[in-house]
Amino acid sequence: MTVRGNLPARTTTFIGRRAVLAETGALFGRSRLVTLVGTGGVGKTRVAVETGRAMVGDNVFQHGVWLVPLADLKDPALLARTVAAGLRIVDNSPEAGLTRLVESLHDKHLLLILDNCEHLLEAVRHLVHHLLRDCEGLTVLTTSREPLNVYGEHLMRVPPLTVDDDEAMRLFLERAAATGATLTDEDLPEVKALCETLDGLPLAIELAAARLAEMSLSDVLVQLDGHRFELLVGDTHGPAHHETLQKAFEWSAQHCSDEERELWATLSVFPADFDRAAAEAVWGREVLQPLSALVRKSIVVATTSPVTRRTRYRLLDTVAQFGSRLLPDDDVALRRHVRHYSEFLEEATRSWFSPDDSLWMARQHEEWPNIRAAIGHALRTPDLAATGTAMAINVDRTRFPAFAGMIGQIQDLLAAARKVITEPPLRTSLLAHRAWVAQAQGDMSTAIPLMNEARKLPRSPESDVDLVWVEATHLFYVESSPDCVPLYEHLVELCREYSTPGDTYVTELFLTMATCFLLDTEAADKATTALAAQAEHNGVAWSTAWGLWHRGLYELLHGDPALVHPQAVEALRIQLTLGDAWGPAYSLWLLACTCAELGAHDRAARLLGALRSQERVSRMSFAGMGPFHKLLERADRTVRRALGDDYPVIATLGADLRQDQAMEFALEPVPDSERRPAKPTLPGGLTRQEFTIAGLVADGLTSKQIGATLFISPRTADRHVVNIRTKLGLPNRVALAAWHRSATKN
Repeated sequence: MTVRGNLPARTTTFIGRRAVLAETGALFGRSRLVTLVGTGGVGKTRVAVETGRAMVGDNVFQHGVWLVPLADLKDPALLARTVAAGLRIVDNSPEAGLTRLVESLHDKHLLLILDNCEHLLEAVRHLVHHLLRDCEGLTVLTTSREPLNVYGEHLMRVPPLTVDDDEAMRLFLERAAATGATLTDEDLPEVKALCETLDGLPLAIELAAARLAEMSLSDVLVQLDGHRFELLVGDTHGPAHHETLQKAFEWSAQHCSDEERELWATLSVFPADFDRAAAEAVWGREVLQPLSALVRKSIVVATTSPVTRRTRYRLLDTVAQFGSRLLPDDDVALRRHVRHYSEFLEEATRSWFSPDDSLWMARQHEEWPNIRAAIGHALRTPDLAATGTAMAINVDRTRFPAFAGMIGQIQDLLAAARKVITEPPLRTSLLAHRAWVAQAQGDMSTAIPLMNEARKLPRSPESDVDLVWVEATHLFYVESSPDCVPLYEHLVELCREYSTPGDTYVTELFLTMATCFLLDTEAADKATTALAAQAEHNGVAWSTAWGLWHRGLYELLHGDPALVHPQAVEALRIQLTLGDAWGPAYSLWLLACTCAELGAHDRAARLLGALRSQERVSRMSFAGMGPFHKLLERADRTVRRALGDDYPVIATLGADLRQDQAMEFALEPVPDSERRPAKPTLPGGLTRQEFTIAGLVADGLTSKQIGATLFISPRTADRHVVNIRTKLGLPNRVALAAWHRSATKN
């Protein structure tokens, strides 16, 4: 060993990977064995060589850095001789063992790089263990698609190149320039899309760039969809398993057991990450051992879910596409995929309205790519179409689309279901749910025809729940008719019998809302108090926010507007904490109307502007919701009159706020300086309603007559009279009548 290494000369520039190189170098300070692991084509060999090159530059190892490629070695018995030859050790031993290697290396200080060890794991483990034990100056860096599992081994997982940090794009552009291709800034979006399609895998990116010598960038991008393995073919000067992307993955597949290959193929039906339960449901049996093996072999990537703190798994898109080639018939796996996520949604529909409501929203968000794919496949498969439709309806029932800002996606799925589901009662429910989604957005031109079509179809008890819901909401939003209240009351009973706690609560929510808008103070007070009490006891954070919101609505419509603001602000705060994309629009509406009532006209104008932006973002419109629109118009008129020509300027300032800025502004308290000066108090400190009732007592009206005059019950009127006498310290109604006559003379 008269030379100090055998690293190959650099023929192309090395792009990115600074963090990986730094972390790999740092690991040598803690271990004499480091293994670079990662999927095929991710660049493990290049990282190993560049790490070695950095060590040479820094003179870290007295006897240099030596690279021994093992990809072409088939016989494990020849491993020791192959390493000896790579180290240029004279080996005339009669037996192919470790003896000569140990003799040559026991007093050397060098870095040995063993490249591509995955097909010789047992032999490499044995060799490395004995070399490290007997050669104190030796450090070993290996590359493998799975760990060696040697004591003292430190793993460094080599990730794909990042697209967001431009590493992948820089690699593509440089390799493309080498072919003579001329790319401009206008091509960068397609370059980024190509790098994302190829998962940032350096081998795939380099092979794709090489294709620009004969194809346009757009053609390469098109061909990658379904033909990437035929397209990505390189020259024959590199390792055999890197000549094509196909060979890179065939190399991995060859070193999997039959069971592992079967599981790899089955997992290719997942469009995104998944958990172990989903994998077992789709494969049809226990997956722990083969799944763990695929993780070790860098075919499957394991991560920890930020939602459940449990392990989730994923296949890079390129890995999944190769796996799909191993699956002769994907029908069984896809059907199991549909069934698993159908059961998941059924559980979510039953369970979301609970103290775990935030968890269920997060779990649905995490599983959404799988849910969407399962529904899509079911709707394209005739005998699964009903299942897919029920899944789409269940997604809507969990309120997840509105919460997550995905109403457009659920609209698309319901529209697709409408094309394939023709028979009631499922079509009745489907039309009703599609109509409700439109109602929730204030899009009555879409909702009404759907509702009318559903009305003509036969019903079942379950579909009756869906249709009555839409009919009641039509009466509420479009006709502003008090007749919606008894219909909502009937619907609550239907939900308790045929539906879920979540459906029941949402119906009670709308019942309370309609009562506040359309009935008298007594009914509104009773409904709001009941809803708030339920929110305090059910432990559902989303429900708590709406309970506070309803208290604010009651005060705005029937009580003291000064009490609304803290309720609305706290409701908004909870909604933002939960990540709710829908509720904040209602809280902005309530705050804008309240500030107009309080005389905080400048603030109200900004909130009105912000609300219009929120409506555009969430694709909803209060203009289609009669009772809401009526109050919003009143607030707008009030603020316009107060601000005059300044109104459009101030409202535009609110509309131009970013989402986070608008919410931060809405959460601010209303300064006293912005409020309308307090109106002079009435005699005795009575409210306007109390002073009116005292006047009716002075006119000789009974409690029954007062109730009829003010549209409240006689009992409520009598309670008000008692409260007034108590406040004024008067013994009876006669004294109250005398007090009012005296007060009105002054």
